[in-house]
Amino acid sequence: MIGKHQIEIDWRNFVKGMSSSAEIADGGFSPDTDNVNLTKIPGVLYAPALSSDADTDDRLSTTISIIASSPDMATIMADRRLLVGVNASEDGTFFRYDGTKIIAAAYATDTTRNYGKGFTDIITFGGEAYVTSKSHIARWQNDNTITQDFFAFITTTVFHPALVFENNAYYGDGNTLKRATAINTAPTTILTLSTDQIITALGTDPSTGYMLISVTSTFDASNTGTGVHKVMWYDGYSNKVRKSIVVEDLITAFHVNSGTVFVGYGQNIGYLTGGGINFLRKLKNVGLDSNELPFKHNFTSIGNTTYVLDDYQVLAFGKILPSSPPVFYYAYSNSITAAGSTTTLTFLSNGGSGRLLISQAGQLHHFDTTSVATTNTMSFYTNIYNFPRPVYLRGAYVQYVDAVDTASSIRNLRHSTQTRAERLANVFGGTSLNSVPGTVYEITDVVLTLQMFLKKR
Repeated sequence: MIGKHQIEIDWRNFVKGMSSSAEIADGGFSPDTDNVNLTKIPGVLYAPALSSDADTDDRLSTTISIIASSPDMATIMADRRLLVGVNASEDGTFFRYDGTKIIAAAYATDTTRNYGKGFTDIITFGGEAYVTSKSHIARWQNDNTITQDFFAFITTTVFHPALVFENNAYYGDGNTLKRATAINTAPTTILTLSTDQIITALGTDPSTGYMLISVTSTFDASNTGTGVHKVMWYDGYSNKVRKSIVVEDLITAFHVNSGTVFVGYGQNIGYLTGGGINFLRKLKNVGLDSNELPFKHNFTSIGNTTYVLDDYQVLAFGKILPSSPPVFYYAYSNSITAAGSTTTLTFLSNGGSGRLLISQAGQLHHFDTTSVATTNTMSFYTNIYNFPRPVYLRGAYVQYVDAVDTASSIRNLRHSTQTRAERLANVFGGTSLNSVPGTVYEITDVVLTLQMFLKKR
């Protein structure tokens, strides 16, 4: 029996991106949706390609996680990325990635100074790289000579963000900002803040051209406490900042894409204005844990799309259509260990050629954002539908852009009740539902016998 009314799910849902919650239809589908590629063909829902191993020579031990990276310091014949890893003992390791794999064993392993997510940063400056640990700056030359104790910080229990600004290198060190004006030159203090202003992140504001400095009055690596948090605008050479505003939570990262300064603050992401932070989204998987908070190396961009780690998922924010505003969707879910793994990802970077680099303990993978594949999984959830009375779903019609095998039963349709208990409605595919073998672009004989109550998904 064909029902009188229809629920249509199509491109209009996909280009609207992900809702804030399944209960609020401010987007086209529920945030329970996972592993989708919305940009391959706008208006079509694809599963993304699986990530692939970028450490095929097993350069990482089972405990080393990549936590920071930068472009190569070389200007000619450069590798894609410089990588900094850390193990459970907080030893630092230094690698190169050539776009295909980690090309050699660690060029150095620092077992004396401690490295950590949020505490460690890396910049390239004047044809060299500089890496911060909890206590020192390491100098990394293009020939892979690494001086691990190049400069000692005053404060060893705080983040040490780094930034290249106006052709100088800057480093946060507690309440002081250090500046180096040339390579192989130890930085000196250029700005001293009050002792209750600990630097947590550095960035650049494209609208003003000034440096951005995030500070907190009470340092807490996992952001479990309270304090006064501020953003400051600084010209890079004066003895005081140009402007300072109070913000609602600890800022752990500034990330610029398409002229917008995105910020990681608390368990949220937003964008910076001249007077504060505009909230964009709460990261649903991120807890008050220094391994999960949105630090600098949890952000990256490919084209107009910004990506940020949400624990074991990669959250995308970008345009699907040129004329539409940017939208959210989960572009990747950790499949390094096994499909559906909830192991925390420690790092995210642009690996070149449309690829994202991701890491978990002992693993480095790359993920092609431009590709789709038949071997990965995808879960698409609609928003919740409200009905004024009980209704019955009679049948479903599914249309494909690419041909699918009628003998395959890997696709299924489920519904969930108001108690969120999921029930299998039917499998579409397989000879029991389509008696003609081969491939099809549509399946029309999905028969349903479901009663839907006041709230159904």
